[in-house]
Parts: sequence; structure tokens; C-alpha cells
Amino acid sequence: MHLDKEKKLKYYFDKYHLDEIFSTKLMEKLDVVERKKNAYLTHQLSKFTHLYILVEGKLKVEFYNADGKLSVFAFATPLFLVGDLELFHSQGNSIINTISVQEPSVFLSIPLEMVKTFGLTDTRFLGFVCKQLSNKLFESSLLKSGAFLTVEENLKRFLYHDAEKNGDVLVLEKREYLASILGVSVRQLNRAIKNLNEKGIIISKNKQVKIIDYNALVKDIEF
Repeated sequence: MHLDKEKKLKYYFDKYHLDEIFSTKLMEKLDVVERKKNAYLTHQLSKFTHLYILVEGKLKVEFYNADGKLSVFAFATPLFLVGDLELFHSQGNSIINTISVQEPSVFLSIPLEMVKTFGLTDTRFLGFVCKQLSNKLFESSLLKSGAFLTVEENLKRFLYHDAEKNGDVLVLEKREYLASILGVSVRQLNRAIKNLNEKGIIISKNKQVKIIDYNALVKDIEF
């Protein structure tokens, strides 16, 4: 889409009704940022300078522990806010997670100082931030409670909630990422995918997992 900045902003504002989120003051400070596939938007522990709203594309949110072990937290799709955790964190001068771009993506960026000046007193903007934090808390608690389920049950629940947001096809760039999100080994994940295939609940082919039987997917699973 070859549009200048103003036209791009108008396009995304109309698409997502962002005038219901941003005051005029904040709108004036927005910029459009584009990233290619496999690029990085943020790096863990780098300086926190901007909030980003994903309006097109897909992200991978990951965290490196002190021992260097990688944990994948989530795959994010629009509208996803980057920087809300840091905004209210006691160590808010640093980025918490490393975020990489899984497909060509577009963001709206806001300088942190402008957010502090105009956003923290704007009830509409704060409502949007709270909703984003609530979604992340819900997804985090969902994964933690999944520790008491079998791998297959945990996968079924993940697929159900992902389908609610992104449709019935899940694209798996690497199975290691999904295994990390679920807290299981790749071997356990592969076995669970194979079982769901054999039961006719999903079709797994190449890098795609498609749900074909929603009733069987949610059967006996507590949400």
C-alpha cells in the first residue's frame, strides 16, 4: 500500500476506529513504522522509548532467561500494544521482552514522553491500555492453568482461543515456538498434533494447523 503517512494513518484509524482511543493531542504525535519479516521491533533490556500498536502483521513475543534459555510467550496479531507492561513496571526504563516480526508488519508509534504527558490523563487511552493488559493477563493465566491438563488438552484449548482471535488456521513457523508457549517438548507437541489429526479434529499439513471439528475440539475441556 503506497500511501503517504497521513493517508496510512487515516486508513488504520478508520479500520480500527482509533479515534475512540486517541485524543487529538496523541493523534498528532503518532508515526507509522514498518518492519520486514524476521526483523526485530524491540530487544530485551534495550531502552524503552516508544509505545507501538500493531495494526498489520504478526509478532513473536519472547523472553531470554538469565541462563540464556528462550521462552516464547505469544504470537501477537492486531490490535496488539507493545510497551504497556513497561509503562507501569517499576523498571519501566527498559524493554521486558524481545519482539520479532513474523510477517511484514505495520505499527503506529507514540513517543513515551508524549504518552506520559497526554495519555496518562486520557480515560479513553487508559481504557485501551487496561484492556490490553487484561488480555495478556488472561492468556498468561490460561497457560499456567494448562499445566494441570494433558498436552493434548492444553493444545486443544490453545487452538480454540487462537481461533477466536485469528480464525481456524494456525500458521506454525517453527513447532519449537508453540511448544515453548505450551511448556512442553516438541516431541510431546508432535504427538498431540498427530492424535488430533487422527481423531479428525484438525488437519496438520506443512506449517498449517486447521480446525475442522470445533465440537470435538472443545469437548471435555474447561475454559
